[in-house]
Amino acid sequence: MALAVCLLCATVSRAQDAVQTPAQDAVQARMAAWSKALGVECSHCHVPDRWSDASKPTFDFARRMSNMLAALNSGPLKDVAAISCWTCHRGRRIPARLPRAAWEKIRDEHQQELEKRPTHAVYPASLGVDCSYCHETVRSLKTKAPMAIVAKMLPIFAEIPKHFDESVRAPVTQCYMCHQGKIKPERHP
Repeated sequence: MALAVCLLCATVSRAQDAVQTPAQDAVQARMAAWSKALGVECSHCHVPDRWSDASKPTFDFARRMSNMLAALNSGPLKDVAAISCWTCHRGRRIPARLPRAAWEKIRDEHQQELEKRPTHAVYPASLGVDCSYCHETVRSLKTKAPMAIVAKMLPIFAEIPKHFDESVRAPVTQCYMCHQGKIKPERHP
């Protein structure tokens, strides 16, 4: 009988140890989402079996990225739509970059219209649209309603550097990282 009670107590104790709090569940869900979004294993940022050990540089970088994401969603993107790690990373450790040839082709095709702003060609290349998406005619450069969103997006480029030390490692941001050739960025897989 005593042996049965001891076995029962041990089983209950193991079961209680296995029960997680809602906060622990939330952390695990967040870590799983990050792992999927970046296409990495937990050990990319964490020291195995010492999950709160911050000795890996990627641990601090991930913390900074998380803070940046929260600031973007509560700041410049508050009235637009929240983004997630997936929005830029999409299963890659380093987000995709706009191929130079993509915007140079647009620049070259519209040299006259883009004479004063040749880098303006990154917008259509990043969003997968032509100039008429934002402008009535390329020559007149009269704007349409979609161009108003640009004013809401520009503060993103000021917010991101606030979360990183430029001398150590800071992401270089461009529209293409989130949009990747689509008008609306993917927010979740």
